[in-house]
Amino acid sequence: MKNLSSYESVLNCPDNPLDDMRQTFVNYGFSGFWFQGIANNAYLDYQNGSPNSLLTRRMLLSCDGVIASSLTVKKLHEQYVTRIAPTDLNFAEALKLDSPYCYILNEPCKVKKLFSRHGVNTVISWPLKHFASNVWSGRFTLLSKQSNEAIDLTGLEISLKQAQMILLEHFYSEITPFRQHKLFNKTAMRILEMAALGLQNDEIAHELDITIRGVEYHFESMRSKLSATNRANLVHIAHQLEII
Repeated sequence: MKNLSSYESVLNCPDNPLDDMRQTFVNYGFSGFWFQGIANNAYLDYQNGSPNSLLTRRMLLSCDGVIASSLTVKKLHEQYVTRIAPTDLNFAEALKLDSPYCYILNEPCKVKKLFSRHGVNTVISWPLKHFASNVWSGRFTLLSKQSNEAIDLTGLEISLKQAQMILLEHFYSEITPFRQHKLFNKTAMRILEMAALGLQNDEIAHELDITIRGVEYHFESMRSKLSATNRANLVHIAHQLEII
């Protein structure tokens, strides 16, 4: 049997916290939403498009770590990210986290056609600071059947902040962006976790049944990726990014 994610499990619960959230947003004119954690440097990494960036374009175009208001909206997000986003200027603009952004949906573009097929005429990306992190933020992507001019946003940000607190409570591990983007492979992650516990290279090598040189290689690769000066700094940065 396939293991359900906490998101899928919550959707099947009678006390689904997303139900009240959906109703709150309906009162503002939004028929659905998706939410995800966004690294504060995501826009720069996406624009650079370098394989040496901390977050590559492939990572940022991933469907992982997204909490949607319904399975239908989740499917819409997947269609957008996989088919449209790589060539849609809105995607990059929405990675800027300094203010809300309303998608430009002009005829006859692909993004307009995709959202129109789902009855969506307005898409607003709304970033929110994460109270406990200085490296990533939350972001709602709000979907409405109404035109942008017809939507009253008065008081919306307060409701979004309350909703974000609920989502962080229920889905924290699923929306932490650096964890979702899988910066390191499984072996490197185990090495990093053991280093954080204070194990030395020979102990790690014995536990994982690899050579000490293999452990050193992974440390060198991780230090380079995170621009860490030494082992202790690597563990510190990994904790800051909530990778471990």
